Amino acid sequence: MADAIEQRDFFISFNSADQSYGDAINAALRAAGFTTFYYPQDLSPGDNVPLWMDSALMNSRQMLALYSPEYVADRSVYSEAERYARFWQDARGAEFKLIPVILRQVKPTPLMSVYSRIDVKGLAPTQAAELIVGKMKKPDEARQRDVIRSVEPLPKIFNVLYRHNPNFTGRFEALQSLQKSLHEGNAAITALHGLGGVGKTTLAAEYCHRFGGRYGGVWWVRAEQEPVMLADVAALGARLGIPASGNIEADARTVLERLAAQSDAWLLVYDNAPNADAVDKWLPTGSVRCIVTSRSGAFDHLAKITKLDQWSDQVAADYLLSRTERKDNEGALRLAHALGGLPLAAEQAAVHLRPRVGTSFDDYAADVATLIKRPKPKGAVGGYPDTVYAAFAKSLEVLNTMEGCAIALDLLRLCAFLSPDGVELRLLLADEGGKALPASFAKSMSDKYVREDALAALVSLSLLRREEGPPGPVLIFHRLLLDVVRDWMGADARVAWGAAAAQIVDQVFPSGPNGGKGDPSTDTSIWSICARLMPHVAPLDTHAPRKGAAGRSLGRLLNQASLYLSVRGDRTGALALAEKSVALTRATRADEPLLLAAALNNLARRYSDLDRLDEAETTYREALAIEEPLLPPDDPDLAITLSNLAGVHGKRKQFANAEPLFLRAAEIMKGAHGEESAEYGTLLSNLGQLYGEWADRSGNVGKREQERHYTTRAVAVTQAARGARHPSTGTRHSNLAVMKAHGGDWKAASLELERAVAIMLSLDLAQHPNTQRRVGALIDFWRQSRQPEKAARLEAGDISDLLPVIAQIEGEHRAWVAKDPKNRDFGPPSPFAKQ
Repeated sequence: MADAIEQRDFFISFNSADQSYGDAINAALRAAGFTTFYYPQDLSPGDNVPLWMDSALMNSRQMLALYSPEYVADRSVYSEAERYARFWQDARGAEFKLIPVILRQVKPTPLMSVYSRIDVKGLAPTQAAELIVGKMKKPDEARQRDVIRSVEPLPKIFNVLYRHNPNFTGRFEALQSLQKSLHEGNAAITALHGLGGVGKTTLAAEYCHRFGGRYGGVWWVRAEQEPVMLADVAALGARLGIPASGNIEADARTVLERLAAQSDAWLLVYDNAPNADAVDKWLPTGSVRCIVTSRSGAFDHLAKITKLDQWSDQVAADYLLSRTERKDNEGALRLAHALGGLPLAAEQAAVHLRPRVGTSFDDYAADVATLIKRPKPKGAVGGYPDTVYAAFAKSLEVLNTMEGCAIALDLLRLCAFLSPDGVELRLLLADEGGKALPASFAKSMSDKYVREDALAALVSLSLLRREEGPPGPVLIFHRLLLDVVRDWMGADARVAWGAAAAQIVDQVFPSGPNGGKGDPSTDTSIWSICARLMPHVAPLDTHAPRKGAAGRSLGRLLNQASLYLSVRGDRTGALALAEKSVALTRATRADEPLLLAAALNNLARRYSDLDRLDEAETTYREALAIEEPLLPPDDPDLAITLSNLAGVHGKRKQFANAEPLFLRAAEIMKGAHGEESAEYGTLLSNLGQLYGEWADRSGNVGKREQERHYTTRAVAVTQAARGARHPSTGTRHSNLAVMKAHGGDWKAASLELERAVAIMLSLDLAQHPNTQRRVGALIDFWRQSRQPEKAARLEAGDISDLLPVIAQIEGEHRAWVAKDPKNRDFGPPSPFAKQ
């Protein structure tokens, strides 16, 4: 059997009546250093010609079609060449891959008439071959091949979760339909719809690998969960050189806008979308092409739909014969029919049967029928075709009998509750102190040789794909396999392994004191870790147990994930997780009321973010009712709740209600952390803003004086605690600038806002919405303070007037770090360090 096919220069298409010409042309081309696909030489008797031809045609740079009356009359060959020739047209419509060679007189078809032809009528085979080789060596033909080759390499930005599949077959029509859909008219978005296990993701990935070179870039987006989808889109921004703003929705939108403005068409794949509504507002526009894979078919209003049907029995049989290197066509047809034409089931059957030459296709079909009839374990959910369950269950049973593979099964049981799109191996090795994972499993995983044997066994059975990523080895599974594993393992094992999965992710997900190191709300250094763990949150929320230790871990994990989503700008997603966290905490932490109060505080903040102020106030008051009897009156956690409740009153312009709460919170923070602490600075800033709005509403001079006192003091305190070069310090300067502008002192206001903008530029946050807003205000302030030249330069993108301010701030910050270098650092590198 031929090995996996590499790309070659020519595919030689001919009728058997003209094989003498084919033999001569093939020999001459190979002698001249060209590479060819020529099945009389490449295949042995009994090899699967249709499968080889499908792959060879797709992997050749050009086709030499030997035209004669017999060739045109042979529809099985000629029509295939015509179809491929149309499909092969370059996406830009500039190049053609079909080269007609006229052996004997034929009437040109409409398709053939557009091609330049090589006429060898009347020549003997060797003469025809010599002419063709000479033609192929001519500079213009060589240049044409160079052009064709030049569009073949994948673009520099190419991110596809799945590798090229050397066994890909049976989907030429679907590839053709996909290509046609993406490049006809305005159908920029096409949806691949079909049953689970039918090969939607495989087809999309194969299209990317075969035709990715026709795009300016290719990017894969995991679309099953909105937070992960947004993170994947936003991650492209880093590759495009777009600075992150900290708001993941804004970052994702910026990326899509940038792609829409590109001159070269890009390709985005949104894989495994639950439905059209889940991706509607995040689909690309402009010249971007997009593939959406989904089990749902309701995409008519968004996309052209390409329905992926099951394989025919013959295609599935051909695949089984090819992968197992057998010749029992009738048995393969019977097994193909029993498997229902699902490529996923056929692959599992082929992997099982290839090394077991004594097990026939009929034997396997009988085992599948038995497994389908056997009742599934209690609590099995299903949601997959019976043949997929049977094929995977057969592989799992085999794994269960293999010596030393108990750890491999346990690894599958654990990963069944995590994201199929990638489980970092180091996550499975991160059980500090053996608190989450069964001791025997943790011990086996820590033994490199035992672990590698288990992974190799899973790979050999096509139950796992292993990739190398920046964080190290990543394990990727078919999502239906994990569905089957959860059902197959039984109810007791589901509880145990679901709990272990929840606990290990909770253990690794960053967690720290409010506003301190490890808090996703404020510590940007941990965002990359949060982003890599977020894909596991939804499957754990769906499948992990919600009682006992598992429920407690899941509740805490959902709370931390909510904090991360909130700070990245996904307020709706953050609220949904916070509500679930509170529900779990109520159910599993009855003996720890302060943990419930913390979860309620987070939930109330999420309500407030969305201006659902009545719900926010009710939730804060419930948290206060828990905390006040249990916490000392000077506890910082109590101050946080008081301040948050005051913020709700402030949003309602109920200043008199907010004032005593803010003042009490400020006194608590001062006593707990000191007058030079960041926590106290935040409360001072809150008071300054409150009095400023109060003065604006009432015209009360006393309130204006209080605004001045607290706002000015907040700058000094925050800078002492955070340093001159910190976003919160920039915010304090911005607030002070606004206050001075209200008083008409435009010169002083400009100086404060210069520092606010300079801090953000030093932190390489030029694209942050706060920076953009402050730049616009600074332009106005400079004009108001009679500095129009500065305003004009900044408006034109010239920041030269701010460079001295940036240098001053960085100098002040270095001096601040030098006072306590063990606990202070400079932060992110400055883009102006060499200036």
